[in-house]
Amino acid sequence: MESPFETCPLKEWQVDLSTLLPASHRMRGDHIVSPSQSDTRVFLENELLIPRIDAIRKHLWICGRPMPPRPLHKQVLLGREITIAEEADHHCVWASDKIYLKPLPAYLLHPGFWRTHLSDPNGSGSLNDHALKMHGQSTVQGTYTASVDDLAACARGLLFSYTALIAYESDFQIAKEKFLIPEEVDWSSWRILCEEYLTNHTYQSVNPRYWYGELRMPRLNKVYKYGKGHIFRGFSSIGSPSSYDDWLRDNFAYLSLVFAFVVVVISAMQLGIATERLAGNASFQNASYGFTVFSIVSLVILSGLIVVIALCMIASNWIATKTYEKKRFEKMGVDINELSSVRR
Repeated sequence: MESPFETCPLKEWQVDLSTLLPASHRMRGDHIVSPSQSDTRVFLENELLIPRIDAIRKHLWICGRPMPPRPLHKQVLLGREITIAEEADHHCVWASDKIYLKPLPAYLLHPGFWRTHLSDPNGSGSLNDHALKMHGQSTVQGTYTASVDDLAACARGLLFSYTALIAYESDFQIAKEKFLIPEEVDWSSWRILCEEYLTNHTYQSVNPRYWYGELRMPRLNKVYKYGKGHIFRGFSSIGSPSSYDDWLRDNFAYLSLVFAFVVVVISAMQLGIATERLAGNASFQNASYGFTVFSIVSLVILSGLIVVIALCMIASNWIATKTYEKKRFEKMGVDINELSSVRR
């Protein structure tokens, strides 16, 4: 797969491609490495692949509409704060008054990078390691989890989303202010790039996630909780309570609304019983009695359920933290027992 455009909007385009990469990046095992010292293919997988979105691909219709994202000026008109999120999974995801966007990497604006790192190694392009002949071959850093075509589809999708986000010069200025595109890109070169890209664009060439524009974070969380079984964590912790105290406060606040409704109904029933017409009505008396008992039992059960869920969350997070800590220290090559030793 060749570059989707030929004109390079970067002023200094005849440079070492490694200079377009970030200063560091986090590997799958949470190791921090320099992209120039690691396998570029592994770096691109961490940067561009969207495994959590792909896992719920058939449910994306719940989270958004199959249309390109609206321009940046429209996002501002909707009262949304444009917030940077470097994880590709969070790109064009919005919640409440914020929309999260992954800045467009400089390397995706260089045609040479596409030909070198996002083309089939059996074709005209090549990867870092020309010996790679099949999907899944191991490297020093780990195992490749996606084909080159998958990587290119995600890269094309990210670039396509920006052709929609930056449609007008006002959008371009917003993107510059929010550091969404490299500083050296100017408006005229951006227009040329969009024209070249959109001339040959097809939806079959991008990852299906990018068939949908803006996705709702709350609905992504619900799909993950009830569709994938991630009850406690959902899709993302962004916008979620940051502590157990906050979680309990939020849930008991919802319960207080239910309690207020129950109080209003019971008060109305008491007024009804005080009237001559309903005082001797056995059916109304039985209904009032049943609703009162049901309300008391329900509120007690719901309160207990909230506490039980909180305890389960604490236990689950504690187990996950200790398990991760053990595995992480093994990868770091350090002894966990050193934490409890006292150096004199």
